[in-house]
Amino acid sequence: MAELPKNYDPKTVESRLYKRWEDAGYFHEDPDPSRPPFIICMPPPNVTARAHLGHGSTYTPMDVLTRYHRMLGENADWLPGTDHAAIATEAVLVRELAAKGQSRESLGREKYLDAAWKWSAETGGAIFQQFRQLGFGPDWQRARFTMDEQLSAALRKVFVALYRDGLIYRGKRLVNWDPKAHTTVSDAEVEHEERDGTLWRIRYPFDSSTNSGIEVATTRPETMLGDVAIAVHPNDKRYRDLIGKSVLVPPLLDRQIPVIADESVDPEFGTGAVKVTPAHDATDYEIGLRHELPMPSVLDLDARMTAADIGVGKYAGMDRKKARSAIVADLREQGLVVEEKPYRYAIAISERTGEVIEPLLSLQWFVKMKPLAEPALQAYRDGHLRFIPERYGRTYEHWLENIRDWNISRQIWWGHQLPVWYKPDGTVIVAETDEEARRIGGDNLTRDPDTLDTWFSSGIWPFSILGWPEQTPELAHWYPSQVLLTGWEIIFLWVARMVMLGLRFTGQVPFKDVFVAPLLFDAKGRKMSKSLGNAIDPLTMIERFGADAFRMGMLRQLRLESQEVRFNEKRCEEARNFNNKIWNALRYTLALPDPLPPAMQLPGAEKLTLADKWILTRLHQTAADLSSALDRYDFGIAAETIWSFVWYEFCDWYLEATKDPGARETRGAVLSFVLNHAMRLLHPIAPFITEEVWLTLPHDGDTIVTASWPDLAEIPTDAQAASTFEALRKKVEQIRNLRAELGLPPRERLTVNVPSNVPPTAASLLATLASADIVAISEQGGSIAEGITAAEAQAPRGILCARYKKEEARLRSEIDRSKRKLADERFVANAKPEVVAKEREKLASYQRELERIVKMLAEIGESG
Repeated sequence: MAELPKNYDPKTVESRLYKRWEDAGYFHEDPDPSRPPFIICMPPPNVTARAHLGHGSTYTPMDVLTRYHRMLGENADWLPGTDHAAIATEAVLVRELAAKGQSRESLGREKYLDAAWKWSAETGGAIFQQFRQLGFGPDWQRARFTMDEQLSAALRKVFVALYRDGLIYRGKRLVNWDPKAHTTVSDAEVEHEERDGTLWRIRYPFDSSTNSGIEVATTRPETMLGDVAIAVHPNDKRYRDLIGKSVLVPPLLDRQIPVIADESVDPEFGTGAVKVTPAHDATDYEIGLRHELPMPSVLDLDARMTAADIGVGKYAGMDRKKARSAIVADLREQGLVVEEKPYRYAIAISERTGEVIEPLLSLQWFVKMKPLAEPALQAYRDGHLRFIPERYGRTYEHWLENIRDWNISRQIWWGHQLPVWYKPDGTVIVAETDEEARRIGGDNLTRDPDTLDTWFSSGIWPFSILGWPEQTPELAHWYPSQVLLTGWEIIFLWVARMVMLGLRFTGQVPFKDVFVAPLLFDAKGRKMSKSLGNAIDPLTMIERFGADAFRMGMLRQLRLESQEVRFNEKRCEEARNFNNKIWNALRYTLALPDPLPPAMQLPGAEKLTLADKWILTRLHQTAADLSSALDRYDFGIAAETIWSFVWYEFCDWYLEATKDPGARETRGAVLSFVLNHAMRLLHPIAPFITEEVWLTLPHDGDTIVTASWPDLAEIPTDAQAASTFEALRKKVEQIRNLRAELGLPPRERLTVNVPSNVPPTAASLLATLASADIVAISEQGGSIAEGITAAEAQAPRGILCARYKKEEARLRSEIDRSKRKLADERFVANAKPEVVAKEREKLASYQRELERIVKMLAEIGESG
């Protein structure tokens, strides 16, 4: 065998091993009813995405679990895929077209979609390549794309079924509108950004001839032209007599609106009176519904003032910013601005375009959610769905109890076009295919140009990727999956919708457990962002430390009880050192003169040394603890468990114990056995180095990827021997501390007096680990562990003598100084009594310590 390099170099290992794994198809599975399934559906990253740190915290555990359950012998498969990312992809394409002087409309829908497909094919696979660099091993042969024809057909079937069941409808409701992208966007695609603005306090007069009226505070005076009421709390005494009266809408002052009572108004906020603009504010929209108010829009799809529903005077055609300035100027001139002051508040921003979101009333397609939410709530309450950590179940429950209808139509071209057609008279035809639509409505049909919300196709992901509606072997054996791993922010947007649609179309929840990954912050507790310059690229971490080190460094920072991780890249550096520790253990094992036996062969129990029995007992406990941690999704504890065993117990203690002369007969076999097992335990976390080490040692099989998880029944234990070794470890630590305290050089040996009831093999091991000479003394009685505990270390006489004499000289000097001070009458007379008393106590202490030192010198044959 060629000599191993001194240090482990992940760059020479990782790409080579990954290609071997993928070429051999080790990640691929077919349904096997003879084995229990363990299936994870990968949350499909956007086709436009690049790997980020969040993938490290969410997707690494998926890979860990899949590898672990595969080694357990289960029918384990991790099903990958990508999302077509409608709005994100469209934003990129529109930007690229604009750079060429083109637009979506100038290109036409057909050519535009051709360009979108081409772009997805050329650049969309980048994140999967990055996942390979991270060591992720999903079943690439089963990779799916949300725009695949089979998934698209399943989506159309779901839409049509929901429509025919009366759960999908078309209506005019308030939506998030992106004026730049010209589409509705979901709440998940809206960011709230703190910005500096102005809070205006404006008076709505009772009539044009008086200065009296109701004062209202607003940050959006441009929408006041669409006001339909002033709302106050019914119990607010200030306005109780005004309820039912009317005020004029400034600045046009050509329309009266009523003062109404609504319990949603906070009397403590602002003036206690609020303007109600149902067409441009979510809260106002709800008030409008409750009071059956008119809902005129004063902003169009370009966020310009429009008179389509109601008069807006000279402001028609102005964009919202210009209209705001013009309206405020006119209000000032009318004397209706009571106050204006700086105000910082959160503004809704489109995640994709950066444009300020405009709440607009729009004719869109919606899903009725309450009939779908009730079974999903019941499934959770009946225990069919479990959240880890448990508190997120309450989040899920709260959202479903307060659910609203879901806007599923988008005004973009890239995506699943609605399976909706219109006859010339406006009759709606909903069908799965164009042919079916024509059979129902004839040939003169126009298809709705809108596309479906990306979350709609994601909502059927768990069963559509398994072949639904066909009754495939995958669907029969792999649905529902065992666990979903995701982030808390999409519990409602994605998790709940998958549960609702899964129950509706399969009769089962799509997964049994939902593990919610923690949020990541930098080491200072700040959210990571490009603007702060604190974003961490996982690929940079891999370049510096290797994929295994990044994975271990990430997992060690995860804790079930904490949902916030302050990521510290030092943990990745430590993990690189950990890998080198393993590598050095391998090099040591292979360099032994003793030949290594075939894989998994141990000497008989009667031949095993005390250290052998201890490390095997610890291996048994580590395997049990690690399995338990993974079973309960406690990835941080799992990583710490194997880390502690490998570094501190195996490398720091057992390897040193094998240098004892009494270990030579068994050490090769035990080192190989334990290292083989340790690599299998570590493999789900650090797949590359474990494969490299495992293949270098005697082993059974072609790869550690498909090797079996350590069987506790095959790892012998000896609790008594382990307890004795622990006593020996403690004694060695005491002796090492003494060496450090004395400042002994490495080659200087201590003497240890060991009771005669400690066997020579244990005494020899103590001598090896403690770098000490053993002197047998009369038997102390009790067990071997008690005998080891009673052992006493003695430093070399010369060193002790020098230390004691130095201390004697110091104490005599202090005593002399203290006596002179106390003999000074002026000090005794003038100092505070407590100061004098303290000095006398110090003198007495020095004298007692000197007496002890003199006695110690006498004991080693030196006079004081």
